[in-house]
Amino acid sequence: MRRWLLMLGGLLVWAAHFFAVYAAASIFPGDPAAESLALVATLAEIGANGILLWWTLGRKRTAADGFDEWTWRLGAIGAGLSLLAVLWQGMPLIAST
Repeated sequence: MRRWLLMLGGLLVWAAHFFAVYAAASIFPGDPAAESLALVATLAEIGANGILLWWTLGRKRTAADGFDEWTWRLGAIGAGLSLLAVLWQGMPLIAST
């Protein structure tokens, strides 16, 4: 289970960001509260992705085999892609502040 969370962690963060921004825009349509909630969600998800990326890249790993090393690399790639996606989706919010 730990390996699955490691490999899919970035994608889960990306999905959580998407649903949080979509829910804020749906619950408060046209309201400045939606922008505020979406900005908070974006900043939180950027932080979560940063921590996940730091953990997968910076942690000294003692890989027992090639599959273990591949798992860590895949987790880092997923966290990096998720960070780019969250930044891309949140760029209008970040630029408007």
